[in-house]
Amino acid sequence: MDEELKTWLEGMETRLEQRFDARLDTRLDEAFTRFSQHILHEVGSRFDEVNARFDSVDARFDSVDARLKLQAGLIQSGARAMARFSEFSENSEERWVSLAGRVEALEKRLEGK
Repeated sequence: MDEELKTWLEGMETRLEQRFDARLDTRLDEAFTRFSQHILHEVGSRFDEVNARFDSVDARFDSVDARLKLQAGLIQSGARAMARFSEFSENSEERWVSLAGRVEALEKRLEGK
């Protein structure tokens, strides 16, 4: 091979490598860009799903909290009512004993006259 042909072929090889490298770089850049956009989209959609689930969980917790507060109020008011009934029954027992004593005293007075 003569030197001129050898130089021309080496130049052509260099030009082809540069073109191939440039095209490869461009294709790789495009592929990485598409891949990164896909990953970002997937991550974003997953976060949206998680946020939606937490919103529904928060709503459920709020609902449960409201029901528990209602039940706690009912239990507390029932406990207060039971305390009042207990106090009333103790007072009525005392009044009954007092009344029975007065009736017995009246009966003794009537028998003694």
